[in-house]
Amino acid sequence: MEKKMVALVAAKGSSERVPRKNIRPFHDTNFLELKLNQLKAVKNLNKIIVSSEDEKVLNIARTMDVDIHVRNPKYSTRDISMSKVYSYLASEMKEDIIIWVPVTNPLAESDVYEEAIKVYNSEVYGSTKYDCLLSVYEVKDYLFYNGKPVNFKPNPWARSQDLNGLCAMSLVVNILKREDMIKWGSLVGNNPYFFYLDPVISTDVDFQWNFDFCEMVYKKRLNKK
Repeated sequence: MEKKMVALVAAKGSSERVPRKNIRPFHDTNFLELKLNQLKAVKNLNKIIVSSEDEKVLNIARTMDVDIHVRNPKYSTRDISMSKVYSYLASEMKEDIIIWVPVTNPLAESDVYEEAIKVYNSEVYGSTKYDCLLSVYEVKDYLFYNGKPVNFKPNPWARSQDLNGLCAMSLVVNILKREDMIKWGSLVGNNPYFFYLDPVISTDVDFQWNFDFCEMVYKKRLNKK
């Protein structure tokens, strides 16, 4: 039987560090509209669901002709752990595979999602080696933990381009089985496939400076088209 996949776009109405960032103006659009347009251009994706407790968010989704999930408001508060949110949202879906897509990575375009789905189908699904796909970017910084270097030795000094072995989750796209997301309360399994992306594409908007940076890059991209 063919597996059923759904792109789950979870978009709260509120946000603390960048107020209403999911639907506030972003040049000629907003994060939610932009991400839905990017996903609707993905050739191998046939279902998109926007989950939110916020009526303005849901109305935008309705106008863009995608499915909606009216979220229980308690799962959009800071009092509920993300593990419970992940399990709850997955349990509300009917499809076999969940493609978790935040709207706060505006520089990731449709080709990123097409390639991620292609890689998941060929490398992860049905594999005994991997249990999920995580988008990541390589970290080329000098890192310390508890006062000690993690990925380099002070002597001899390593060049930054030679710092290897570390990556960070970008959350641009994560793909896993619905049943695993419910069980884990997480997007991360025991044996993830690391789907590497460019650090700029991976930019996640947590602060106003992230928002401003992404808007600048987005404008430049539009001017080149």
